[in-house]
Amino acid sequence: MNRSKPLSRPRWRCSQSGLITTLGILMLASLTIAGNALAQNWPTRAVKIIATSPPGGSVDLLARVLADDFTKVFGQPFVVDNRPGANGNIGVEAVVRAPADGHMLFVTIPGVFSINMHLHARMPFDAKADITPIAMIGYSPLVLVTHPSVPAKTWPELLNWLKARPGKVSYSSAGVGTTGHLGMELLNSLAGVQVVHIPYKGAAQAITDLLAGNVQVTLNNTSASVPYIQKGQLRAIAIAEKARIPSLPEVPTLHELGLKNFEVTPWFGLGTRSGVPREIVQRLATEANKALNRPEVSNRLAAVGVEPRFLGPDAFTDYIRSETDKWGEIIRRSGAKAE
Repeated sequence: MNRSKPLSRPRWRCSQSGLITTLGILMLASLTIAGNALAQNWPTRAVKIIATSPPGGSVDLLARVLADDFTKVFGQPFVVDNRPGANGNIGVEAVVRAPADGHMLFVTIPGVFSINMHLHARMPFDAKADITPIAMIGYSPLVLVTHPSVPAKTWPELLNWLKARPGKVSYSSAGVGTTGHLGMELLNSLAGVQVVHIPYKGAAQAITDLLAGNVQVTLNNTSASVPYIQKGQLRAIAIAEKARIPSLPEVPTLHELGLKNFEVTPWFGLGTRSGVPREIVQRLATEANKALNRPEVSNRLAAVGVEPRFLGPDAFTDYIRSETDKWGEIIRRSGAKAE
């Protein structure tokens, strides 16, 4: 008599590494679902945009332009909070310490993203790990200007004048680590001159002392410089861009004058802390791009010398990486340090 063998019970085998992998996948999936849900419901309350400059400047204006536009688009109030200081570090630190739910953003200058880490022995945050770039939103060209008492009227004349006075001519800037400061240090290096840095607490003080003749040279925003150039109170020597600009079409660039690829551009970025869901970041970038393309917005920015320039999250991150490398090398060569 044949007896069939009893059916064997299935054996479930799972290695420890396999279990860990499975749990990891499940956790990632749950986090993704939670992130998507947060992004779909966002914003659930007022959103704060930290402007890392005092009221009235380009950073402040950009923050307010975006706040006005985002309030209409997203249906929740976007409120600007000015927190200047430490070349942007103070304002951005507040965002980094906030919850990663997308309800706190910042608008700032290049220092936070790519310069301060090279200047400060100790930073309040890790710019690479703690910040999520959302979009580049604009830039403001710089112009090399001199006090009228300087006898040089062209770049070759100014270059010869500076070379004949190493360490005896001074330039003003809005502070250590600003693009005006580092741009002049780059000029010192490439042109082989020694112009002494006099840092001030803000652009207003820097240009006031230039107008008074207490310093002789500066790299300053065109928006702030053009009125004084038109009145003959300052002399425009060259533009710190690769191409000439509409507001000063007769002024040549340092690039065309022989300093090849010289380009020092104060740009403005929108960002938030790391950990904010990608969907929220992308929505903000998309709406920022739409805002910058509206004539009423571009006209409002042009009135203060800011040109819209948009880069989305990925392209902006790549640009920041290249800027970080460039300024790191310039700062190492100049020996500049923040106090």
